[in-house]
Amino acid sequence: MTDKSKKIDREYVLSDSSVNEYGFRLLTTGYQIEAFRKNPIGYYMHRRDDGIALKWDDLRIEDDKILATPVINLSNPRGEQICDEAGNGFLNAASMGHIVVLEYSTEPEMMLPGQTGPTITKWYNKECSLVDIPGNGNALSKLYDERENEINLVDLNAKPMMALLQPAFLKRIADTLQLTDTQNEAGILTGVQDLASANQRLELENKMLRSDKQALQQQIDAMAGLQVTIEVSALLDRGLEDKKLTPELRDKLAKDYATNPTGLKELIAAMPAYRSIVDNLAGRKADNTEAIWEWDDYEKNDPTGNRLKDLRANDPIHYKELFNKKFVEAVR
Repeated sequence: MTDKSKKIDREYVLSDSSVNEYGFRLLTTGYQIEAFRKNPIGYYMHRRDDGIALKWDDLRIEDDKILATPVINLSNPRGEQICDEAGNGFLNAASMGHIVVLEYSTEPEMMLPGQTGPTITKWYNKECSLVDIPGNGNALSKLYDERENEINLVDLNAKPMMALLQPAFLKRIADTLQLTDTQNEAGILTGVQDLASANQRLELENKMLRSDKQALQQQIDAMAGLQVTIEVSALLDRGLEDKKLTPELRDKLAKDYATNPTGLKELIAAMPAYRSIVDNLAGRKADNTEAIWEWDDYEKNDPTGNRLKDLRANDPIHYKELFNKKFVEAVR
């Protein structure tokens, strides 16, 4: 530390969640430590007019306690004396000052034995003084809202937080929520409750819409899957009918192409039709009927004479046999 300040080799409990002498309590879990850490100053006995007497170092929360170590401002006229009194054990206590109430509860289940006031559930302080008696009347007896308005402890016990708001602020709330009743608390609370109910209904409707949309999508997916199954089955049946597939191959392709009718269609289209040996022999016999034609058959089936010309060019021996049989042997 510099010559202008001195850190006391002693740690103080700034606050905990116990009931104070005024009947209310400050929850450690609701302490906004960062708000005070920005400017952790303190006075002697909360006397602001006497100047800043100290700042707090090593500010932290352990278990249910807010802890810190004081660094005394030796430039303050009373600085040296505060160092001596703190070091000798005469200034034994720290006292939270200028407490800003953000949220509180008057619910019985939040109260401890002996508690008569509210439970401050969210808060911060703007200073913390060294004092001779904890719970100093100049500190805890004064509470403030966020707009620096002093809050009467009786009001906290008797009224909800809405009742402590200024009329101008109430009007701002009413205007923001587009409420017609801007003059009394009951009208604003009713409007807020109506909006909350409407929001709840909207959330329920959105949830139902999401559920309906999901069910519809599932139906669409099921129908699309059924359509693919029907298309694949039809292609396989046609392939079997056209003798491009055997029953065994059909069953295999049904598994391999269960979700790919396009690929299956291309595959079957490229397959030749299956023909048995009997079918091949019958086909050959049908294709070779010209081989047993006589001369008169050629003239009957091909009046143009082109087949006889082809026969003479491609098989002159057979042509000569038919010619002799028709014209030479017949004359004899």
